Amino acid sequence: MKVEIRKADLQDLVALKIIEDACFPEAEAATLASLSERLKLFPESFLVAEVEGELVGFVNGAVIDEPIIRDAHYHDAGLHNPEGAYQSVFGLDVDPAFRRQGIAEKLLMALIDASRKAARKGLTLCCKEEKIPYYEKFGLVNSGKSSSTHGNAVWYDMILHFEEERVEQMNPKIILASQSPRRSELLSLCIKNFAVQAADIDEKAIEERILAEAGQDPFVEPATELVETLAREKAAVIHRENSEAMVIGSDTVVMLDEKILGKPVDEADAYAMLRALAGKTHSVLTGVSILWGEKEETFASETKVSFFEWDDRMEAEVKAYVASGKPMDKAGAYGIQEEAALWVFGIEGDYNTIVGFPVALVDKAIHRLLTEEQTEK
Repeated sequence: MKVEIRKADLQDLVALKIIEDACFPEAEAATLASLSERLKLFPESFLVAEVEGELVGFVNGAVIDEPIIRDAHYHDAGLHNPEGAYQSVFGLDVDPAFRRQGIAEKLLMALIDASRKAARKGLTLCCKEEKIPYYEKFGLVNSGKSSSTHGNAVWYDMILHFEEERVEQMNPKIILASQSPRRSELLSLCIKNFAVQAADIDEKAIEERILAEAGQDPFVEPATELVETLAREKAAVIHRENSEAMVIGSDTVVMLDEKILGKPVDEADAYAMLRALAGKTHSVLTGVSILWGEKEETFASETKVSFFEWDDRMEAEVKAYVASGKPMDKAGAYGIQEEAALWVFGIEGDYNTIVGFPVALVDKAIHRLLTEEQTEK
């Protein structure tokens, strides 16, 4: 049986709708209007399979900016971004009479190949639990339950990172110079395999040196200089022992009224920091340094955070939070992903910078380094 793959066109619309209805229940199936809009907006990623001139299956999906599909993407084809990073798969449909003949595989591989040629960073889809093993055969990785409730069903996010394939092909070992579980969790969104190794540096000595230098040079921003230097030093310590590896260091500080707040030294210090933050807007700065061979990407990201005014309820919550021990390993004595989220009423900037790892910027920096390496080769 010869299967031909081609781009869909509007003349296929009726046949597409018939197959869609045969593959999905009404609550999950795309409407005729939706299929029509998709054909008009992203024909490059709407492929059909034909057998002897008969349309027997199709695959389609918008190009999006993030590695997961949200319900809004299904309902609004206008969210398609031709310059986006990830190729989504809204549906992989095969006429029931032609199943188990490799047609779905040919369609999906054709879309994956087209996505690679278009320099996408990856391919993403949502599937039901029983389909996870099928998509894993193509290299997609299960990222857990999806936030999507499309069709009132339970879905799982499946992602294939082309960037990881390029990393693995060049075979650099990637090391995160931090034992922070928060940073590991965020890095895992863009890199699947990496090692974790804590860097032993004298942070206090570096801070004292940076602040002394800043006092002599009015053009130096001490907080920015501090987080970039600490991130670079952490990465450098690990990189000296792993010269072939790509090493990522990171550090975070809080700045309030031009005063740098690091990690609290004890519970009293943690309480004092949180009391000082109440009713004010402060800055959270996270520095990142990526070292790979002779290459380096070092930068800082800043986000402004506003806390509610201090009151009796907040005082009780702060005391309980401090007693839990959670603030002790965090700059500014709080983690926004913890109880401290109750005290925040405004954020200006990147949320993950507050968590301690601006993963979107890290992802772009890694991509730049890999692209430079490929260009040089």
